[in-house]
Amino acid sequence: MRAGPRVGAAPGTGGKIGIRGWPWRAAAFIIVGALVIGWLLARFETHQLYYPTPLRGETPAGLGIPFNDVRIATEDGETIHAWWLPGNHLDAPVILFLHGNAGNREDRLHNLHGLWQAGMAVLIIDYRGYGGSSGAPYEEGLYRDGVAAFDWLRAKVGPRPITLFGRSLGSAVAAQVALRRPAAGLILESAFTSAPEVARHIYPIPGIGRLVRSRFDTLAAVKQLSLPLLIIHGTADTLIPFSMGEALYDAAASPQKTFHPVPGGGHNDTYLLAVEDYYLWWGEFLGSQ
Repeated sequence: MRAGPRVGAAPGTGGKIGIRGWPWRAAAFIIVGALVIGWLLARFETHQLYYPTPLRGETPAGLGIPFNDVRIATEDGETIHAWWLPGNHLDAPVILFLHGNAGNREDRLHNLHGLWQAGMAVLIIDYRGYGGSSGAPYEEGLYRDGVAAFDWLRAKVGPRPITLFGRSLGSAVAAQVALRRPAAGLILESAFTSAPEVARHIYPIPGIGRLVRSRFDTLAAVKQLSLPLLIIHGTADTLIPFSMGEALYDAAASPQKTFHPVPGGGHNDTYLLAVEDYYLWWGEFLGSQ
């Protein structure tokens, strides 16, 4: 009497056991393919989120601003490169400046000059993988960079209040630092609600938000924060919709919050178009803390 096929054998495989009816080779091909696709998506996301550029050699000294070149160690062993602009007087408001996802701190020299002229002391950092900082950028790593910078500032300025300032991607970092350290205030400029929401806005593809691993969930953060909050957003921002700035303001738990729209402002020119009003808003906010 002829023996029948072995239990669990996939038809046409010569009796080899398959996975849910698939031959081993086909199953392995699917698994490897899924891993490759996952890797490609991760690479795509990284390149969409982070655009670091090499330093060119420009410094605040070129604008007549006294500064210190600073190296800050993070808890996970990276070294963050930064500039410390002490300010014109001993009681100058202290700002931790967390910039956006492109370039490096040299690209913020014009804005730094305006803040310094307005009487502020500023620490601006380059995240890991940016400028002269070590490592490679990723979400939690950027949060650690911001926390390390805050701790450096606290040791530097003692009990003086520290205000967090983030623009674009830096807004998400600033909001997370505010959850982890006792800042005096939070300034968000051209801020977004979350990375998946930005992906849905830029790439209107069904399900695209679910493929984004990085959260950068500023909306969730402001719902938990009670410190004074200032939001500045351009009405003509095509990268991060003005409605996201409004959503952050509406959701914020802070009892002391202010929203300033910049008519006609885009994503990177809010401080240029608002002109004197921009630094007036800063002064009013810092004076109210």
